Amino acid sequence: MRMIRRTSFFSLLVAIVFAQNAGAIPVGGVLHDSYSGTFDTGFGLAVVDCEVYAYTSGEYVYTYQISNNSTIGFSFFSAGIPEGGDAWSPSVDSDPISGYVDPVFWTVAGSPVQSVDYLFADTIDNTETSALLWFVSSHTSHLGVGTLFGGNVSTTGDLLTPIPEPATFLLLGTAGLWILTRKRRSALKTEN
Repeated sequence: MRMIRRTSFFSLLVAIVFAQNAGAIPVGGVLHDSYSGTFDTGFGLAVVDCEVYAYTSGEYVYTYQISNNSTIGFSFFSAGIPEGGDAWSPSVDSDPISGYVDPVFWTVAGSPVQSVDYLFADTIDNTETSALLWFVSSHTSHLGVGTLFGGNVSTTGDLLTPIPEPATFLLLGTAGLWILTRKRRSALKTEN
């Protein structure tokens, strides 16, 4: 199973290298989900725009771009991922577009809760925007948690992150059980 994931990942990486704009996300994805998370720093707001692209390989690419409208500069960003979310990132600069603040690294850290973390080469100051940050996962999106840090201030907000499939089925199963129980109670009340 791990070998299949690595093979798919390397296929995506090859697509990056041979794409016209090297460093951009792999071509061929279809927008699956999007969300803008607002982070209140106490010194103004920052917005993280997140888009999730689905690929025929069954994988998803999660993209994040941070726009700073606060008076503090951000030096760190992290997207929290439940254990088993299987996120991984390319070992290349995310999007080396001139005028954007690029990351120093973008990597996956351990368990029980994984976190895709990165530091910026320079802080994202007021009115600046980060480079496009992205990682790959074989799991679909749910509303998770992200963290921004800068100027001795840490702030969290909602972001799209991968959720492992068993957890998705558990959530659907719980909802289904609740609906069945409600219908049964309703039927019993009608009989009485």
